Amino acid sequence: MNKLAIIPCLLLIAAVLPAQGNGATLLAKVDQYSAYNDVWGYTDPANGNEYALVGTTNGTAVYNCTDPSNPYRTGFIPGNSSTWRDIKTWGTYAYTVNESGGGLQIIDLSNPEQPSEVKKWTGAFSSSHNIYIDLGTGFAWFPGSSNNMPVVDLSNPTNPTVVANYSNRYVHDMFVQDGMAHLGELYDGTYRIVDANSMPNFPTLDTVGTPGNFTHNVWVNAANTVAVTTDEVGGAPLGIYDISNPSDIRSLSTFTVKGNSIAHNATILGDKAYVSWYGEGLVVVDLSDPSNPSLHAQYDTSSYSGTSYNGAWGVYPFSPSGVVYITDIEEGFHIIRIDGPPVQITHTPLGDTKNQTGPYIVSAQIVPSSGNSIASASVVYSVDGGSSQSLPMTNSSGDTWQAGIPGQTSPATVSYHISATDAQGAQGRHPNSGEHSFIVGDVNRIYSNDFEGGSDEGWVHAWTGNSSNDQDDWQRGGPSGQSGGSGGSSWNDPNMAASGSMCWANDLGGSGWNGEYQSNVDNYLESPVIDCTGATGVKLRFNRWLSVENGNADQTQISVNGNVVWTNSSSGNTLDSSWTAQEIDISQWADNNPSVKVRFSLTSNGNGNFGGWGMDDFELLTISGSNIDSILLTGDTTGTVGSTVSYAIASAPPSAKWWLLWSPNLNGFTMLGQPFDLGQPISILFEGLAD
Repeated sequence: MNKLAIIPCLLLIAAVLPAQGNGATLLAKVDQYSAYNDVWGYTDPANGNEYALVGTTNGTAVYNCTDPSNPYRTGFIPGNSSTWRDIKTWGTYAYTVNESGGGLQIIDLSNPEQPSEVKKWTGAFSSSHNIYIDLGTGFAWFPGSSNNMPVVDLSNPTNPTVVANYSNRYVHDMFVQDGMAHLGELYDGTYRIVDANSMPNFPTLDTVGTPGNFTHNVWVNAANTVAVTTDEVGGAPLGIYDISNPSDIRSLSTFTVKGNSIAHNATILGDKAYVSWYGEGLVVVDLSDPSNPSLHAQYDTSSYSGTSYNGAWGVYPFSPSGVVYITDIEEGFHIIRIDGPPVQITHTPLGDTKNQTGPYIVSAQIVPSSGNSIASASVVYSVDGGSSQSLPMTNSSGDTWQAGIPGQTSPATVSYHISATDAQGAQGRHPNSGEHSFIVGDVNRIYSNDFEGGSDEGWVHAWTGNSSNDQDDWQRGGPSGQSGGSGGSSWNDPNMAASGSMCWANDLGGSGWNGEYQSNVDNYLESPVIDCTGATGVKLRFNRWLSVENGNADQTQISVNGNVVWTNSSSGNTLDSSWTAQEIDISQWADNNPSVKVRFSLTSNGNGNFGGWGMDDFELLTISGSNIDSILLTGDTTGTVGSTVSYAIASAPPSAKWWLLWSPNLNGFTMLGQPFDLGQPISILFEGLAD
């Protein structure tokens, strides 16, 4: 038995801090080593003391976290030098693996104040990316090992025995519970459930593709009803699934905190998912309604963001005290208390208006995190894609906050969002991503269709490919929310229309359908001929629910009379998790054109099929300035030499120019199309701009 290694080091422990980010408080931070990887927890059965097992490049550190604000290290167990180290516990032992060698390291925790290595066991592999222990059976699984994925029996915890080996596909990470093994097949981009009771065979129950097509991690709730996945690529959201029938995995929704961020490892405790989200730190997602996940809390451990593989690596939320352990590659080991939920904002978006005078009142119900008050709230808006401006909101009553966006000269498109911060620093935003928008001006609809009619009303669909497998799966009707047939990999089909009860989509998931588009197809949906004679500045607006693989694999396009006006990104999958409003300027091809056709198309390759198009509330329109003359001028009609004359202008457009004119006669003249009593010669005494 190897003795405890004593390594000189620097211990930095942060003082108790107020909540930072959304609904979370940092209790302690320990930074003793040059780099960190995974983390797990252990509770001493003798006295209930809580410990964290922290992976580093050169071994495993053990910390007593019974007082979470004052953790201390009880030991360090050296191991093979490796960037990757994973740790799990069974009984009074910890088991660690790494990718450089040494097999399975067994650590004795019977006295966690003096942990020690028992042995390095090499009976099944020399290296492994990961380990998962089924607490119901005591079997340890080793995904990503040098010998496929061995399964070993820990009945004798210091002398494991091999019972099976899964070699069908490469598995990167996994979860086992109640006779079902949930596999993350990284390179296939697939979440697979296999029957773990049939070892050494592993019959597949079902599979489904994951949002980023790079399935890194899988976790399941205690009731075997909900699973989550992560894909270790930029922009891929957390995938959320209904697995109540393990032979029919159903994609429910997705969740992300930032569009280009990378979720690394996810776990589930109760109705919350706890995710180490690289540059975004710890993210806690409320899954109480898994079809509509929401942010419950967040603590950003890292100075990094975006698509870098830096920041939070591992997360452990299962300590009896309720604190969460999280490791950050560069920043060390953190102990965090979850206070959530963060600031909650409820708001009904503003609609289009002809009112140029304003203000446009933005009203919201803003509720702070538990036990706090709102410190500040603001509306951030821009006009026609210009620079953003921030307006402070005022508390009008109770939880109601308001601000007025200034009036705008039509035509104009105003985009905005609401942000709020409570007294402890918890934050909220509405919408969670993107912007609300409304139009100031006259909206002239050339054609509109919400697809609720008794017929297709001139819309046509067909397939254009040459493959024998080609298929026209465009359907008009009520979506069922079904996604992923047996063996399929679709994603995120809508479960309702954007308005009314009907929409157009690829495979609505009705009887005999599975919700996903097929491989090697080329099909389209096309509008009837639309007459845009006399129209200028034509825009296409519609509601979209699109889930499609990246454009290098599967292509979706919108074209006008054969001219492509939009196509999906080639740098990542497009995965809508709700209906989103879209607006595209098609004036170049539609203005004054008596014969306009709009086509939505889909071309797929041989694998990675998702849910495809969903389209509703289609319209072609133009926007023009409102011709409402609402300006009111009041004041003196006569004056005498040496006296003062006063005038007031009301309901003028913002920044509209005004002049005070003087003339010695009333012979009349016309200016800017308006008749005036004054006659030439005219003098301008003063001029300015309306506020």
